[in-house]
Amino acid sequence: MSDKHVHSHDSTSRRLIISVFLNLFITAAEVVGGLLSGSLSLLSDALHNLTDSTALLISYFARRIARKERDSVFTYGYKRAEVVASVINVTVLLSVTILLLKEALEKLLNRYTINAELMLWVAIVGLAGNVITALILYSGSKENLNVRSAFLHIMSDALSSVAVIVGSLLIRSFGWWFVDPLITLAIVAYVVLESLHILKESLKIVMQAVPSGISVEEIKEAIESLDMVKDAHHIHIWSSDGKDLYVECHATITENVKSLDRCIDEIEEKLKSLGVKHVTVQLEEGRCSERENC
Repeated sequence: MSDKHVHSHDSTSRRLIISVFLNLFITAAEVVGGLLSGSLSLLSDALHNLTDSTALLISYFARRIARKERDSVFTYGYKRAEVVASVINVTVLLSVTILLLKEALEKLLNRYTINAELMLWVAIVGLAGNVITALILYSGSKENLNVRSAFLHIMSDALSSVAVIVGSLLIRSFGWWFVDPLITLAIVAYVVLESLHILKESLKIVMQAVPSGISVEEIKEAIESLDMVKDAHHIHIWSSDGKDLYVECHATITENVKSLDRCIDEIEEKLKSLGVKHVTVQLEEGRCSERENC
């Protein structure tokens, strides 16, 4: 593993652990503020932040696991630990939204008193903390699905803090107490939509679906464009972490091929030009055409 790659891992891990402490501070502030002000949206934001802290901790330990070198048991390495962490993050978040939905509906049917002034200032503190955390995680979110999951956790919390601030101003100015549970419902809807998107991406990786941006047809066409290849079949494409591409295939070679190694090298070079990191190819002279279940 290169020094640059190790530095990247260390940098992201430090960002994750700093983000955990920031989120724990925000959670504590919003729990106290929510209880004192009587605001459900503040308490929902606090619970959301607590799940963020859990998500960030999972992300941190998943990245440490992913750095382990491959061995005789985990021959592909431990990169998929980060994808598993992403699934856990989203599952926890979706579970929390069910509780928030129940509370919001109950509050909406029963009028209650809210200290809008305290609600406002606590929400401002929460927003500031979320913005700082989002800035810390931003660069890593572009390269890593698990960090992107954590980043979206924080962004959704920042947006919910903005909604709480707007709600507190409406409650203070017009006495619209019902805005509080309505904001909670809006937060729930947003979180569910974002979570389902991440869950879909993560499950595609776990189920070894063909990654976005490439297709079996594209790989087949690229291999068959080589003069020494008659046909490419049994093509499998997958990713271990949402970033690195793997391809496994069979290739029927022409009769005038003199060097099998050269043929493999050309196929690998062709596929790596398409962004494939690792290629496994089985060369044949017609073996599969002679069998029903090759």
